[in-house]
Amino acid sequence: MQLYNIIINNLRRRKSKMLFMLLGIVIGIATIVSVFNVIESMKTQMTKQVSEYGINVVITPDSGGLTFSYGGIILPEILYDVEQLTNEDVDIISQLGSKDMIRIIAPKLISVEMLEGGQKVTVIGGNLKQEFQIKPWLTIENENSEASLTEKNIEGFVPADLIRQDISVIELSEDQIIIGSALANSLKVNKGDTIKISDNQFEIKFILSESGETEDHQVLMNLKTAQTLFNKPEEITVMDLSVDYEAGSEEVLLAEIKENLPHVQVSSLRQETLKRDEMLTRLVRFGVAVSILIVFIGMLVVGITMSGSVRERTREIGIFRALGFRKSHIIKIILSESLIISFVGGVLGYISGNLIASYSGPIFIGETIQPEWRVLVLFISVGLSVAIGLISSIIPALKAAKLDPAEALRFI
Repeated sequence: MQLYNIIINNLRRRKSKMLFMLLGIVIGIATIVSVFNVIESMKTQMTKQVSEYGINVVITPDSGGLTFSYGGIILPEILYDVEQLTNEDVDIISQLGSKDMIRIIAPKLISVEMLEGGQKVTVIGGNLKQEFQIKPWLTIENENSEASLTEKNIEGFVPADLIRQDISVIELSEDQIIIGSALANSLKVNKGDTIKISDNQFEIKFILSESGETEDHQVLMNLKTAQTLFNKPEEITVMDLSVDYEAGSEEVLLAEIKENLPHVQVSSLRQETLKRDEMLTRLVRFGVAVSILIVFIGMLVVGITMSGSVRERTREIGIFRALGFRKSHIIKIILSESLIISFVGGVLGYISGNLIASYSGPIFIGETIQPEWRVLVLFISVGLSVAIGLISSIIPALKAAKLDPAEALRFI
């Protein structure tokens, strides 16, 4: 009788114990795979949200100087020894090899100016239609303001709408501006009133609805108007990009920007968001902790099951030894049984884990997870389950090999 026949026959005879061992491995591997899929899906969802909801990449001059903050980005207020951004740089960005990734380019000129009453205010000169597209939380306050508001989802995000209907009315002349609601309240002005900025009179064409963002305290005007007002023709302070990450590699895009515009500093808000997201970090740690715990429990289940199996097979092992089986043969039998069960458990665990992840998606992230059936993850799952099985079976196998044939035959 060959070792193969002995192994298969033993697995058939002890179905209940082998199924218990198989179940322990399947549960462990399925848990690890499902947690991995949930975490990966959350990362993908976060990347998608960052891609869809507004600004993804910010381009500023690479320089030293006095600074101020704009939307969480530190911008230079007074510059020295620096090559400024210009309208020509916008054209260069629009002609990059990865230009298909760029959905919106929103250049702007920013300055802190003095109002007639001595109040300082941040003035933004930009292409206002692009500005409203890339910042979907911006809406115009009017009699039908409720109809123009973009509905927020439960996470508080506002999906970027590239074909917004409410921006069709945003046409400003050279002496017209848009101001934030908080600034309008502090100045006690209304739509149609005029205010003086740097000794120039401007009519308030629109007032922004309150959004809770920095724009509530700012003034918006056309880019060319701002360039003329600030005496900075062709100059730009910052470029905001809305990027479609599904259309290409972010790393390639950022590298192309740096290569074609060596004088700029490029900030990826997506990378910063992914780095700083505390919830995702905690979830990853939780997943690692759960995986370690599951591996330990799986090893414990396999070890206890195989030890019990060895005790039950004392008489059988004694007969094998009496018939001339070597210690190595006994070890091979025990480890081969564990190897077969672990291999099957790894495959079943991988399949179960993907199915569990797809059904648990609505519970954890509020949407259905479409697990990717990755061959690499399958190999890792099977390899991990086999490692658990073999490591846990080493001690029972060595105990079985050390059994004294004469002592074992006493059980006959």
